[in-house]
Amino acid sequence: MSDIGRVDQAVLQLRAQLQRLARQRSQRSDAEVRADPKPLARLRQASSTEAFGDDEFRRKFVRALLTEELGEALGNQPEFERIANEVWRLLDEDPDTRAMMDDAIHQLGIPGA
Repeated sequence: MSDIGRVDQAVLQLRAQLQRLARQRSQRSDAEVRADPKPLARLRQASSTEAFGDDEFRRKFVRALLTEELGEALGNQPEFERIANEVWRLLDEDPDTRAMMDDAIHQLGIPGA
C-alpha cells in the first residue's frame, strides 16, 4: 500500500472515530466519564495541567484515538507505541491531515494543542 493510501485510510479512520466519539459523548453521563476515563479524557486532563509541544501533543492525540478504537489491552502492548508513532508520522507529514488533526482537537475541546 502506498503512503498516500495509508494516509487516506488513517484519515478515514480518524474521521469515523471522531463521529463515534461525538455520539458517545452525547450518550454518556458525567459520572460514567469520571468512573472510567478513556484515553481522550486522560489526554484532556493531562493537557490542562501539562504543556506539550505541538508535535508531541498531536502524537499523544493519535495514540489516544488508536487506543480508544482498538482497546486498552492492545494499547498496552509494546509494539503498539511503534505503530502509533508510525500512524502519527504519516498523518503529520501531510499539511492537510495535520490541519484536520488540529481541527479535531479543537472540536473535541482539548486544551493545550
